[in-house]
Parts: sequence; structure tokens; C-alpha cells
Amino acid sequence: MPPKKVVVTGGSGRVGRYVLENLAEIFQVRNADLAPALTGAGGRPPAEAEFVKTDVLDLDDVRAALAGADAVVHLAAIDFDWKAPAEDYIRVNTLGTWNVLQAAEENGLDRAVLCSSVSACGLSEMRPDWAPQYLQVDEEHELRPVQAYSLSKQIMETMGQAVARGSHMSVVALRPLAVVLPETLAEFTGFVDDPELRWLYYYIEASDLARAFRAALESEVDGFDAFFISADDTCHPEPTLAWYPRVAGEETPPHDPAVFTANPRASVFSSARAKERLGWSPTSNFLEMRAAAGLPLPDPTPAN
Repeated sequence: MPPKKVVVTGGSGRVGRYVLENLAEIFQVRNADLAPALTGAGGRPPAEAEFVKTDVLDLDDVRAALAGADAVVHLAAIDFDWKAPAEDYIRVNTLGTWNVLQAAEENGLDRAVLCSSVSACGLSEMRPDWAPQYLQVDEEHELRPVQAYSLSKQIMETMGQAVARGSHMSVVALRPLAVVLPETLAEFTGFVDDPELRWLYYYIEASDLARAFRAALESEVDGFDAFFISADDTCHPEPTLAWYPRVAGEETPPHDPAVFTANPRASVFSSARAKERLGWSPTSNFLEMRAAAGLPLPDPTPAN
């Protein structure tokens, strides 16, 4: 049966507010964070949710926040964009996750949904020694991170797998790509329009991501599983196979031509597993999002 009472750690954050709003439609929701959300998703009023002041680094805080719940969505962490010291990523992201998993098991929760990241695979680091081994990248692809933030996400998944293996609780790790919110679309567009940018042009729209967390809670996944949560397209205006060798500085790796024939701007990362096992699909189209926001496309002439 789907959970009835869900705790969201970090529900006051940028992504957390979208998750709270979505989950509050059908669940009893508790926001476990350091401070309540002053506004809701997209500047709307905050979602109807109980607030419990919680520091995920304090195990007793987390135990109290999870009491009486059926499931937890764990979002509280230090994000990559904060540019924190390496030791803070390891300390906060991994210890916070362990405290949530331990408290969830102690409280008899049925499910924990962890916010991992595309960074867990290490490909976001754009290292010269580590590039996609094939396209589209899926959950069978090797994980090889070296940076502290990326490593913290891999460790989170490993802990989730261990807890699921040793308990009755199911643990689902979602790996969102770069999250685009309506309020950050202009800033994000400026980032991806940089002609000197070396990146894989991946993204997920915030409302689609919120639906993925809900799908993970409602799914029948048993034990442990991990899923990339990606838009079907990229945030680059050109076909993926056209820009990839130019931007990545290497030949396009092995790929399924049918994927890029059906959708020339297909994402480098696959959401097929999430579609199949979670019953979730993205709805966004980046070029349409730009147009709706009045953001013109860059000069189509490649700069590199």
C-alpha cells in the first residue's frame, strides 16, 4: 500500500518546496528542516505540511521527526552549487543520510527515497579520463567519481543498498540531473549558452522531479534500486550527436541510433528504467520552456 504519512527532510529548500507541494496532494506531509519554508514552489504559498525543526546531523532530531511516519524522502544535504569545502560534503551528506536511514529503520518505516545525483557516476566532473562509455548512459554504467560531492552521493547509495539488504525497508535512490526551476530558468539558460562550456547539457524540470519522488513512494520497488531522473531532451539546441564530439572533445561513444533518430536532441542520460519501474515520464521540452519564458535561442553557428 502507498504510504500515508511522509516526512520530507529539507522540504524548505528549492527542490523541497516542489516536492512538498506535490506530495501534499495525496499524503500527510511533515517538513523536517532547520527552518520552515517562507514561500512555496514557484513563489506560491507554502504547501500544507506540518513543520518539525530538524538537524539531520542530530540523530535524536531525526528520530523524533520520523516518529509515526510511513516513509521518508531525504533531500537535506549540501548541494554542489554551494561550492562547500570537500569535508563538509562528506560529513553532511553522508552522516545526514545515515542518520535518516537508521532512524527510519528504528521507526519501522516502509520506504526511504534518497535524493542522490547524476554526480554519483562521476560524469558530471567532465574529467579527461572519464567520459560516457556509451549513449544513452543508464544505471548499468560504471560509477567512477573522484570529487567529494560526487563521492558523497555514491556513498549515500551504498548505505541505502546496505540498509535495504539488512532490513524490511525498501530504499530508492533517485539521481536527478541539473534541476531547472521556473525562477532559475534565465540564469540556467545563460549558463548553457556559454559557447566555451564543456558539459553534457542535461537537465530535469523541477515539477517533473517532484513527480518522480511521488512515483518512487507509490511504486512497488522492493529492496534497493537507483534511477536516473532526466528530461527526454537536452538543453542544447543542436542534435545531441552533432554537438557531443565537438563539446566533449572526443568521438561519440557506442550508441543506439534508433534513440537519436526518434529524438535527435535526446538526453545523454536515459530515464527508461524510471519509466518502466516507477511509471514516471518527464513532460518538459527545453526549447519550448525557453520560448515560453521569452528567452531567445543563441546564435546557431557553433563557436567551437
